Amino acid sequence: MAVVDCWFDYSSPFAYLGTTQIERVATEADATVRFRPFLLGALFSAVGTPMIPLHSFPPPKRRHQELDLERWADFWGVPFRFTSTFPLRTVTPLRVTLLADCAPALVHRVMRAAWVDDEDVASPEVLARCLADVGLPVELVDRAGDARDALRAATDEAIAIGCPGAPSFVVGDQLYWGQDRLPFVKAALEGRPPGVAR
Repeated sequence: MAVVDCWFDYSSPFAYLGTTQIERVATEADATVRFRPFLLGALFSAVGTPMIPLHSFPPPKRRHQELDLERWADFWGVPFRFTSTFPLRTVTPLRVTLLADCAPALVHRVMRAAWVDDEDVASPEVLARCLADVGLPVELVDRAGDARDALRAATDEAIAIGCPGAPSFVVGDQLYWGQDRLPFVKAALEGRPPGVAR
């Protein structure tokens, strides 16, 4: 069975949109998903990207980017609300996700907290509630430091394989950056060139 690695950070609204769709895409292609959390800020620092790309855009480009997020949410039929705590601090939720073996239910719950419910996912209380909502032990919040090395290693791997940002999707030796590349991801999972319709 084909596998797609979904590299993400909760700090990216585009990663939120991508995670709402990647399991559907994989299912349609008879494939499976592995969620791969990494620290986007550290990757940006390593590759020379502004720490908050949206803030580096001129006003017209920033307005279009924000409108694009809303259009994509409408296209996918998912709720979306730009967080009031941007930029998000995601080290702790990413570590907790690794301790929870990257459980898909937790990934979706934390994403929803950040990009639908406008909650601060760096808050231990918010994280504990997310864990409880999906049946995982809330004690993982207190143990977040245990995953320090795991998050560093995951981030180093994302940098090493050439992830330009989040979300990035990897199928075999092919990498696709951006939630708008999901049709290409599906084609790769089905073993056909991106430009060849099924």
